[in-house]
Amino acid sequence: MLRKICVSVLAILFVSNTLHAFETGTLRGRVVDGFGKPLSFANIEALSDGSKSKTTSDTTGIFSVAYNPVNIKLTFRKEGYVPVYIPLSLDEKTDLSLDDIVLWKIPQTGGLFAVGDSDYEKINKAEFYFESSSKERRFYVKGTPTVLKGQAMKIIDFQIDNPLVIGKTLYRVDSKGSLGSILFYPSQKYVLNRAEDTYAKIADNVGLRRLNLPPGRYFYCTGEITIRSKTGFGFFFEISS
Repeated sequence: MLRKICVSVLAILFVSNTLHAFETGTLRGRVVDGFGKPLSFANIEALSDGSKSKTTSDTTGIFSVAYNPVNIKLTFRKEGYVPVYIPLSLDEKTDLSLDDIVLWKIPQTGGLFAVGDSDYEKINKAEFYFESSSKERRFYVKGTPTVLKGQAMKIIDFQIDNPLVIGKTLYRVDSKGSLGSILFYPSQKYVLNRAEDTYAKIADNVGLRRLNLPPGRYFYCTGEITIRSKTGFGFFFEISS
């Protein structure tokens, strides 16, 4: 009689575990750092339909976590890295593979940082000033640029004082150290050396800027240069050939 009871209990446990497997779906993926290397022991949490599932990434960055359908909030955390929050809406229970999840290392200070192969390179701060004539107000950069290699670049914009990292304008610096000018005569006209980048928000105080620029000197101005600008601050770098 005792043996029959034990078998019955095992059967119930087996059925219970089988049903539980069908009640949830699975999200799979890999956690990497900003340099594309696997990130081990990152904490992953899936909050869905009142339930919570937790796991950690393995030594190759791979993870799998259970979820209940409908609205899901995925959280990825690791000490020393910017957390990532991903909202998902899934109506069905399925086994779903996600793109790589990137966690960016938090720099020791705020500023702009070029993303290298395995570390950041901080971009020097600099100032701009103006010289005026009756016809124009011309702007110049004063400072020493950080020399960087490669035309296709990624720059991390990390701020600790102001939670908003947008609001920087990229200018090309010509051979005379000028950012361009604002003409007064015969009519007011902006002739500034604007350059283009692409901005993506990572968190409230972290952004990623992508550039593809020819060799030369460039200045990230905090804000924009306008007719009211006289002096200001920014970040100065040079792309070597």
